[in-house]
Amino acid sequence: MEIHKFWFQEEYRGKGLGSKLLAQAEIAAQEMGANKALLTTYSFQARTFYEERGYQMVGEIKDYPPGSSYYTMVKPFEAEEGCL
Repeated sequence: MEIHKFWFQEEYRGKGLGSKLLAQAEIAAQEMGANKALLTTYSFQARTFYEERGYQMVGEIKDYPPGSSYYTMVKPFEAEEGCL
């Protein structure tokens, strides 16, 4: 699963909507056979949000854009019991 453009307007933030939508997308992706989720974000955006939901930073471009960093993050999905 690859996530692009996951964003909420300010008035909808902090209400749990992003967490719920992301969780549902992850469930749907796993049901379709995905074994991980991949996304990119910037240091001035949602890195902490994703880390709190199990995403790990696997790549960083420093000073892109100047004064910030660009991150690649991955969340492996656990295999169901009995699956290879």
